[in-house]
Amino acid sequence: MIGTKNIPVGLSQKELDDKSYKNKNVLQSVKCASRGVKACYEEERNFRDYTIIASVFLFFNILLGSELWEYILFFSLAAGAFSAEFLNTAIERIIDTYFNEISETNRFIKDTAAAGVLIIGMAFFLSQALILIPKLMVLLK
Repeated sequence: MIGTKNIPVGLSQKELDDKSYKNKNVLQSVKCASRGVKACYEEERNFRDYTIIASVFLFFNILLGSELWEYILFFSLAAGAFSAEFLNTAIERIIDTYFNEISETNRFIKDTAAAGVLIIGMAFFLSQALILIPKLMVLLK
């Protein structure tokens, strides 16, 4: 499980002994970020769902010959949705790890973080619907 009681996931003993957790270079930053992506994919159902949805939308964008601006919108909103899901996951783990009690404050924090994911997810979904549905209608006529 990720972040169980102050034990970072996937760190070697040498990395645990280095108290700074400061990345020494860009390659190390990419390695840490990749570890976060992998952990989120493995443990968060919503992240896997977003990956499938984004893949389906990308497939249809390619199949239906989307324009450059449509790809830019797709990748921008997909990146926003994935980023929001990462932040939401991190916030939920912090609350669950360090504040085990159920309180209105903890619920508010988790709910507002989830609302951020919902808003960008809706924007992503609706933009893709507005782009792809007319293209599909033309194709099906």
